Amino acid sequence: MKNESSPACRVLYVNIMRNLESLNFKGLFVAAFFSCLFALSCSKGGGEKTVPSLSVDPTVLSLAPGASGTLNVTSNVAWTVTPPTGYTVSPSSGSNNGTVTVTASDSPTNGFLRVEGGGKSVSVALSALSPELSLSDNSASISYEDGKTATFQISCNASWTVSMPSPKPDWLKSVTPLSGTGNSSVTITTGPYNQKTKSQVFLTVKSGSKTAYFTVTKEPAPNIPPTKPSGLQPTGTGVETITTFSWTASTDANGDNIKYTVMISKDNSSWTTVGTTENTSLKNSTPLDINTKYYFKVVADDGYEGGKTESDVASFTTTDTKSSWADGEVKQYDVNSDGSMTEVALGSSERPVKLIFTGDGYTQDLFSYGGQFDKEIAAGVKALFEYEPYKTYYNYFTIFVVAAYSNEAGISVGSDYEHRTTKVDTKFKCTWEGDGSTGIDCDADMVIEYASKCPGMKGSTENETCTNLTLSPISIIINADLYAGTNFWLSDNWGGFKLISIAQTPAREPVYSSYDGFAYTLRHEYGGHGFGLLDDEYVYYTTQKYPKDDEESFRYWQNLGAFCNTYLPAWDNTSKNWYSDSEHCNLSLTAKVEGVNWNTFASRDEYKATGIKLFEGCAYYGKGVYRSEQISCMDNNMPHFNTISRWKIYCRIKITAGETPSLEEFISKDYDKVNKYSSSAVTKSYSRRKCMGPVLKDPYHKKPYRLRR
Repeated sequence: MKNESSPACRVLYVNIMRNLESLNFKGLFVAAFFSCLFALSCSKGGGEKTVPSLSVDPTVLSLAPGASGTLNVTSNVAWTVTPPTGYTVSPSSGSNNGTVTVTASDSPTNGFLRVEGGGKSVSVALSALSPELSLSDNSASISYEDGKTATFQISCNASWTVSMPSPKPDWLKSVTPLSGTGNSSVTITTGPYNQKTKSQVFLTVKSGSKTAYFTVTKEPAPNIPPTKPSGLQPTGTGVETITTFSWTASTDANGDNIKYTVMISKDNSSWTTVGTTENTSLKNSTPLDINTKYYFKVVADDGYEGGKTESDVASFTTTDTKSSWADGEVKQYDVNSDGSMTEVALGSSERPVKLIFTGDGYTQDLFSYGGQFDKEIAAGVKALFEYEPYKTYYNYFTIFVVAAYSNEAGISVGSDYEHRTTKVDTKFKCTWEGDGSTGIDCDADMVIEYASKCPGMKGSTENETCTNLTLSPISIIINADLYAGTNFWLSDNWGGFKLISIAQTPAREPVYSSYDGFAYTLRHEYGGHGFGLLDDEYVYYTTQKYPKDDEESFRYWQNLGAFCNTYLPAWDNTSKNWYSDSEHCNLSLTAKVEGVNWNTFASRDEYKATGIKLFEGCAYYGKGVYRSEQISCMDNNMPHFNTISRWKIYCRIKITAGETPSLEEFISKDYDKVNKYSSSAVTKSYSRRKCMGPVLKDPYHKKPYRLRR
């Protein structure tokens, strides 16, 4: 039988023999031995046996999300492919030589792919690449016509998708392709667009964790601008500094709504906007300079691209004097002995006590000099200074008046401004509670903003501004015809005594009794609460005892300076704070006349006829709290402050002026010792007035307390 060796054995035999040829004689013997051994071991002995082989190229493959790669399998056996999580393969099995495609998912990780067959196994290291994504452009503008297109290029090393906007506008017909792998061109096709404003959408291109955006703008359809305004007025000379600009309306071929902007110039070159309106007239809110030539024009605008048309330029020259208030304008007046006012230059008065008056619900047309706003402010000031002690000490006072334009006239109605049942657009948002209450709410922040326009009120910090306004209480006269009135005391954590008073009084009131009119209410709210820091002396609950919670509130406000002090809380220039003696006020929680501060007057001969003693019932409750006299302004609005109230107001005047109050001076000039109006006590009906109590309110930080009286 013929012996044949396999190819592998022959190769091994040749290699061994070559190595032994270099050896000596003994090596020849060994070579002969190995020759025989190989002849025996490599004999097929009856048939040929196949040795399995398996190899893969490459053994390292890096793929970006969604990308694919190829593996070449070299083998003489059947094999299978097992990919790690995050990858798929095709095919997953085969035999002999073959090619396998490996595809990464949107979020692949590093791992090993295994190819196995014939008892052999080969591992391929798979690594996840970060996707790379960029666009050739970020945006395209496409004409309004039908069939217009735009393209952009995507550069990417992985798979990507393009997301359409939602909702998709009708003019965006198609974006193709919406997905792919690697670099590609994307085409945007649009339809017709008839609107006169631009339309924009965003396409989102995403590859793995990478995102890019492409903005598509469809340009507006052509717009026909309005005709130019004509007939401009005013012209000529002697034009008021607050005047009405007017013109003839433009027309618009598209039927678009037109807005007009009035612009003025002193040199016919540099233009300033007066205002914008949909009407054909506009009044300036800031006074023009007197005796000055102005140029003006009107720009009509339909709101669309290319929709502005300017009028011809007109001109006029202003008069030598102003005729109307500007919004935010401040004037200063000294008070005369009869309660009237004389205007003085801002900051020129040496009078030490500064009061601030403003108004709410007055529209621009009510601010002409000598008009409704002027008359009602003058009436309020006169009402305050008609009676003691303001009447005697009038020459201590100067009045700041601040104009505040409201868009609508009147007052809102509701529990507060945010819950109004009747909404009126006013500067300070004064809102009457209604439903039997006299309570009025307002936007204290805005009030303080306007009050701080007065000379000496605006500080370098909020703290300083609030300190200045503590010394100058604010009166808001409201353009409304109703019986109501409220005074705020605002306190914050500014340190020391910071008690801002804001009194609100409608300018005209229906008269239900002798003491219900505007003048009486203003004296009570502003003269009593606002400047005098007095508490109410009327009673709602005739049989109820003054509550413990109200006692604590009473002491709290006393410590801030309200209701209290034989002398007004004194200002300490060193610590920049107020300090007070909280045992003195126009009311008392002490049941013995010897323990109240008004006993000083009760024991004086000059005041025996006034009936000063201890009367139970005030501050809304009939029991446990006491007043000094039977009836006064703080009870039913009568034009008479009781003795302790007059003394307290006098003390505030003197202390604010930097002077020392004198009991003897006060008594010698106290010309209203005896109440000549009434001796009968008055109990208020609950339906006529409503106690609001302390609530949270802070003009800057919305933190501490507001007490409304």
